[in-house]
Amino acid sequence: MLNFRTLVTCAILFVAAAGLAPVHAAPAMAKGHPDCAGITYQTPQTAACDAVMAAQPYPDVSPVPFDLGVIEGQDFVYFDADEVPLYNAPNGKVIETFTAGRSSYVNVLQMSEDGEWAEVRYGRWASLENANFAEPSTYTGVIINRMDMPFAWAIYDVCTSLRPDGPRNCQQSGSYQRFDLMNIYATVTVDEWDWHLVGPRQWVQQTNLSIVYPTPPTVFSWRWVGVSTYEQNLVAYEGERPAMATLVSTGDMEEDRWRTDPGTWKVELFWEVGPMEGAAGSSDFYALDQVPYHMYFNWREALHGVYWHENFGYYWSHGCINLSVSDAKWLWDNWIVMDTRVYVYDEKRE
Repeated sequence: MLNFRTLVTCAILFVAAAGLAPVHAAPAMAKGHPDCAGITYQTPQTAACDAVMAAQPYPDVSPVPFDLGVIEGQDFVYFDADEVPLYNAPNGKVIETFTAGRSSYVNVLQMSEDGEWAEVRYGRWASLENANFAEPSTYTGVIINRMDMPFAWAIYDVCTSLRPDGPRNCQQSGSYQRFDLMNIYATVTVDEWDWHLVGPRQWVQQTNLSIVYPTPPTVFSWRWVGVSTYEQNLVAYEGERPAMATLVSTGDMEEDRWRTDPGTWKVELFWEVGPMEGAAGSSDFYALDQVPYHMYFNWREALHGVYWHENFGYYWSHGCINLSVSDAKWLWDNWIVMDTRVYVYDEKRE
């Protein structure tokens, strides 16, 4: 793999913790299981659909293994300060200043014995008084074994409703946590909003979910990946067959310069681990050490792992496609090679 430093214009946007989630709608061609086709607003329950839910209570998937790969055992910190003095040794002399901030993560080369100092550049030590350690996400996507209907992740903690367009009812209907998976057995549209049946008497409004559909948005031969900026998810396909799926974070939709460009691209550059930085001299400046598993397409954009956030399911990057480190490693190891097609699309699938 290439070993040189490159400057790219993509990385995490450090914005409000809630993120900016997309609004979702189900395609008319894949709104649920065929045996639940009789579900309507007036008929929210049928014996046939009840049988499907009893037989298939959970998507037929297996988790992608948790694996931090090339950054296993490494520590990364950001500083709650714009400028950080660097010393020649713990409690030594100041020899230069480091431009820091929450959008800059540095790799800890070693720690002092008392745990109060870190060597962040060779021969350069920083006090950890104002430092915060990154916690790489344990979230991983799924390997798809079989897919008879759409499935979805909850992108928020959400209480379900007993009927379409009904009030949330945690006690009687139930609830899901962020990142929980569920089948979508049927879909009912009420006042232009889709409500999804995800379990017996469990209905969820579309805005709480990121949905993966059984049919691909387009078809290429061999292996390729589809990235929905609308659903904020990625699916790895073999022809028409969905093989793996996960949540992602793509570029901020409110600023054109950070938008992940829609289109069909080919992966053209690989870099197993290395720095990313950009937007120098602006409030959007970022500098990130040891970013894992770069898979570049469309010149400035890349699929890559992130250790500094887990805002998957939300618009959050400077144009790249952010994945958990485990998911990026899985794609790196199993799916993406030179010229693999990356199909980025943002339209509603109707």
